[in-house]
Amino acid sequence: MYGVNAKLSRSHFKCYMCRITKAQDVYIWGNFAIPPEHPYKEQRICIKCAKREHGKRTKLDEIINERTKIWLRKQQKK
Repeated sequence: MYGVNAKLSRSHFKCYMCRITKAQDVYIWGNFAIPPEHPYKEQRICIKCAKREHGKRTKLDEIINERTKIWLRKQQKK
């Protein structure tokens, strides 16, 4: 699924988009796939980049819990 898919617990990591390394909440972001040259990948991003990617029409906090549940179910099936 394209966009911000899940929010995971806080950890120390390097954001895929802004390259800032620090302890922060982890968001899973999926890219827009254009096979075969650009396959679908999921990357770990920070809150600042997650809000920027999600947009301002709806608040990220309102929908991220449901998206996280769906994403975790898909990860368990793999």
